[in-house]
Amino acid sequence: MNHAQWIARKASLPLLFAALTSPALQAAGLPMSLDLAPSEIASSQDHSIASARSNAIAAHGNLALIAQAGDSLTSDITQTGNALEAFILQSGYAHEASIVQQGSHNQGLIVQLGAYNEARIEQYGAYNNALIEQTGTGHRSSVTQDGQGLSVLVRQYH
Repeated sequence: MNHAQWIARKASLPLLFAALTSPALQAAGLPMSLDLAPSEIASSQDHSIASARSNAIAAHGNLALIAQAGDSLTSDITQTGNALEAFILQSGYAHEASIVQQGSHNQGLIVQLGAYNEARIEQYGAYNNALIEQTGTGHRSSVTQDGQGLSVLVRQYH
């Protein structure tokens, strides 16, 4: 396991818990627990759009989680395959994020905090890991993985 793959696997759960307990989410009045139905995620924000879709045909053990705080946030997760994990965590302003996964055992995580960030992860194949972290104002990231055992880590701060 290379360094980027190790970070992607080890960072996703702590980042998820940190985001769910962040002051930004608490200040936005969001519930601190989420209903994680395999094929639907709902957002409680008026101006936020969140959707998660998992192809019901031969889709087993997939996990999709979207946590958004406020303003004009848009996110989308589409999964087709088995044992896929996708997480999108956003905080405020006008972020756009999407994850598309096809295959098996792929893991994708997008974390964005403030301003106008855009991120997209596409994963085709098996055992791929992608992590995009963005903080500052107007970052844009796009990752496409097509193969097996690929790992990437993107960090942008401002």
